[in-house]
Amino acid sequence: MSEKMDYTILIIDDDKELLESLYKYLKNKGFGKVLTAKNLVEAEFKISNSDLDLIVLDLMLPDGSGFNLLKNIRKKSKVPVIILSALDGIEDRREGFESEADDYIVKPFLPEDLLWRIEAVLRRSQGFMKEERVKLGNVIFDKQKAMLIKNDKEENLTAKQFQILDLLSNNLNKIVSINQILDDVWGETYGYENTLITHIYRIREKLEEDPKNPKILVTIKGLGYKLVASEDF
Repeated sequence: MSEKMDYTILIIDDDKELLESLYKYLKNKGFGKVLTAKNLVEAEFKISNSDLDLIVLDLMLPDGSGFNLLKNIRKKSKVPVIILSALDGIEDRREGFESEADDYIVKPFLPEDLLWRIEAVLRRSQGFMKEERVKLGNVIFDKQKAMLIKNDKEENLTAKQFQILDLLSNNLNKIVSINQILDDVWGETYGYENTLITHIYRIREKLEEDPKNPKILVTIKGLGYKLVASEDF
């Protein structure tokens, strides 16, 4: 993978020797930037302040659960995560994949195995990540960072705002029904209609030049909503 120098990988583990050996191993294999964190506090800081391409995550950390960290990551980012853990039970694996881990490796492991898994996950995500920025008029929707970039200013999105925009952007220039949005974001189609309307308006405040006269996130009366990449709708 000739692009290895461009990737940034974060390894989160409380084993200092393991961190040092994996850091040296991945650097020797050509990865340009390898970061390490030995607890949740360090991990959360580096996740918030780094443009990461992949995370290798231990589950048993001294100040909390790797599962909880993964769930928090998934609320705002789709960065690939490989779990690297001594927990080898079927329930642990199930929780890992249900929390949207991209792979799960049980300790002890061979460094080559981890390398092959990292390369495979990066290959799968590479094309997807290139499309993680959607241009909406003069605004960029950055899916990986869960934010809008408008006039060079970054606007963070809440988890629900991100889910709504993500669904609409995956159906760009197509009508998405209210029921489809409710089912996808809240898991049911009854009782959240007014909540959805509030979220739509909050998104428009961040997205539109004039939220009361939307040009990008438009209402299709009686049908649903449509996200458009230009004013030609």
